[in-house]
Amino acid sequence: MKGGITPAVVAVAGLLFAPAVQAQTQWAVEIGGFGRYSIFDSDVGIENAIGAGGRVGLFIFENLSIEGEMSYAEPDLTDQPGWQGREFISHELWQGRLMYTHWLNDNAGILFGAGYAYDNYSRVRNVAARGGGPAGLVGLRYRFTDLLSARIEGIGYMVPEDEDTHVAPRPSTLNFGLQAGLSLIVRDREVQVETIVELPAPPPDTVIVTREVAAPIPQGTPTEICIATGENVTIYITPQGDTLIGDRRVPVGALGPGVAFAGNYADGAPWYVADEPIPFQDREYVRSGGNVGLDCANIMRVGEYQGVPLFADVGAQSPYETLYVPVRPGVWQAYQTDLAAVRA
Repeated sequence: MKGGITPAVVAVAGLLFAPAVQAQTQWAVEIGGFGRYSIFDSDVGIENAIGAGGRVGLFIFENLSIEGEMSYAEPDLTDQPGWQGREFISHELWQGRLMYTHWLNDNAGILFGAGYAYDNYSRVRNVAARGGGPAGLVGLRYRFTDLLSARIEGIGYMVPEDEDTHVAPRPSTLNFGLQAGLSLIVRDREVQVETIVELPAPPPDTVIVTREVAAPIPQGTPTEICIATGENVTIYITPQGDTLIGDRRVPVGALGPGVAFAGNYADGAPWYVADEPIPFQDREYVRSGGNVGLDCANIMRVGEYQGVPLFADVGAQSPYETLYVPVRPGVWQAYQTDLAAVRA
């Protein structure tokens, strides 16, 4: 294990270079089209209808955007014929909203939107007075590439009553819709310009010799710690207290905030901070003693609690008297249950 890249270094490299869940770039523009099935309140006086529309949005933050959209449909009248013998009218729905995207993984995210919707009817009619009100949206986004994604959404909006609308008072209505379409994300990409500097030619018979000397490997005391994957890894501790990892013994602090050891840890978890018992195999385990260091060769993984792995002594049989929880890399907490009380 000491002769190659340790699991800790592999975990660091994975965090630094593996693909992560990417938010949209700030100031990216979204342009899209969609089809909609509108479900109107019975008091509006028109039938449900299929329509189409388009949208444009701007990401003001990585996961937060403002967008506007418009759709058009020609719903039939509930009672025909209508004004001047019409059998249908024109319906335009204008919407503006604030949209938040919660990414579930690299490609899929949940959409939450809230804003204002306005019903507009552009043909002569005697139903469905124009008006607007609060609107909401819940949907899913699936990203095929960084530029192209699909959206499917459910919308709802309420138009409050108004006694002064023409040609008849407008009742309070609650309308819904289902829509699906594609979006193109246009990103603001920086243009890199390569600057070429011409250096004067060396004088004749001049020999330039360059030599690169590798920096000496920092000194440190090798120490093994047990991490949440159940593996012992080697780190180096300098006389100044710095932690070095890898064959080149790079200081952890120099690698930035993205550095982490493999595995999930209890430090910071609400249940750990609140000192709550751990339910496991129909028993409750409570914290016992202070933090300890363990040798991974002496423990085995037996389960997990809220994403944090649970370990027991090698060779122990269920039900286990003691469980070990990784708090931080190299730091463990024991939890125990009263087996005599359980058996009684």
